[in-house]
Amino acid sequence: MKVLIINQCATNKGDRAVLFFLLKELVRNGVDDITVSTTNPHYWADLRGFPEGLVRFVRFGWSISSKRRKQAGLLGEVVLRIKRGIYANICFPLVRRALLRGVCPWYIRFLCTKEYWQAVSRADLVMSTGGHRVTTLLVRDAVFPATFDMAIVLLRHKPLVLWSQSIGPLKFRRQENRMMIKMILSSAWRILIRDKVSEEELSKIGVSMENVSQTRESVFGLVDIVENPKKPSDREHIMGISVYMAQKRSYEDNELYVNSISAVVDHAAENGYSVRFFPMEMSGADRPCIEQIIERCRNRRICSIVEGYPGTVEHIAGVAQCRIFIGHKTHSVVFALTTGTPLVAIAYHEKTEDFMQQFGLGEYCIPEAQADGSKLIELFSKVSSSLDEISERELKCSHEAGSRVREDFRKVIEDARRGFE
Repeated sequence: MKVLIINQCATNKGDRAVLFFLLKELVRNGVDDITVSTTNPHYWADLRGFPEGLVRFVRFGWSISSKRRKQAGLLGEVVLRIKRGIYANICFPLVRRALLRGVCPWYIRFLCTKEYWQAVSRADLVMSTGGHRVTTLLVRDAVFPATFDMAIVLLRHKPLVLWSQSIGPLKFRRQENRMMIKMILSSAWRILIRDKVSEEELSKIGVSMENVSQTRESVFGLVDIVENPKKPSDREHIMGISVYMAQKRSYEDNELYVNSISAVVDHAAENGYSVRFFPMEMSGADRPCIEQIIERCRNRRICSIVEGYPGTVEHIAGVAQCRIFIGHKTHSVVFALTTGTPLVAIAYHEKTEDFMQQFGLGEYCIPEAQADGSKLIELFSKVSSSLDEISERELKCSHEAGSRVREDFRKVIEDARRGFE
């Protein structure tokens, strides 16, 4: 069976961990023909832990990135903007119209990259990587590469699995875009959601729940790569932090955010901690914010940033060394839970609250809008008083969630094989 994985963001550490899980489980379930559609294939030149030649990487169908962008400077930025405009205003509407009409005109193959079209054409099963792919949270009307590429898959009449997804929020300005997203969700062969709010979003948009089921977050399936983590009380006094920068903030909101994180850093320093920042973007998108926070701290000398591009195994191992964690980026929260690292979770979306509640740790999660310095310090102190108890709960729940997500994945592959025999 030939499997194509789509919607993979190459520079996002959480997405990389999800892909690591998917590749492990595909191999475990006897799949040896795997293609991955990703934003920047060159970021996967050093794929480790899998047989050479097992995985092929191709660009997105909606190709908006280039490894030469930085070198190209201003000209590269102009070209990129033009390219985005063409896809959003010409290619996307044409694909949308074809999908809503239920036909695949001859010209569709020329609206996406050649390598993506060929990968979709040869695939038996297409899986959208777990994460947050169908939403208007970051992009208006969900007009962006993930939904474009899903539509191409459905126009080629290939079975599409939305694997371990968060769905929504879904708020549309144009009815035709709402209809397109409903069509994608209704036409998917399987949708496996990882949080309760996604079920509500699917119901609100009018999607039948017949092919929808619950699973757990993919990265919990990597719990077996965590090598006997120490009890937090036996770990060094290190506080890990991961920030979130995907959504634009006003100057005032950014100042509040930086001051809030720096306040809890200074509090941790006063309690004998060193602070280690874990960037979640290989592109460096969150680096300026981290540096701004450190600059604002009274105790800068106790702060450090994890440098380079550590792989998933190394990144998770680094989190496992922390005594306590402040997680804002979704998968930084998941990494902490998986490694039994007590944490304060900052929720920019309900999915983070849901994950914490699944582990019985909802009291240590705070919505982003309420996460000022005093609240974070209060939660830091609360977590600090129950480190080992929290860790024990995290590890127990992580092993249960890991077993569940691996079993759910196995069933998807088995059902796919039965369907193709």
